Amino acid sequence: MVCRRCGVAKQFGRIDSFERISLADDPADPNCGHFYIDMVYVMRCSTCGHRQESVEQRFPFSGLREAEKELDSHLTGKG
Repeated sequence: MVCRRCGVAKQFGRIDSFERISLADDPADPNCGHFYIDMVYVMRCSTCGHRQESVEQRFPFSGLREAEKELDSHLTGKG
């Protein structure tokens, strides 16, 4: 991973994580038009302290409601 601010590829530390829903809008993506639940880590550069996101996992869903339901069930412990 390379820092977007200082350009140095150094050790990054995870400082937070969250999940979000995103739309696959790249025509080259086989799941184009579907929704993803992304596992996002907030990373901090050990050189300059800049924080940036790193998407580690993506889970595709055919519809927004399906993705929202899955995200909500994970957050409430019902999934």
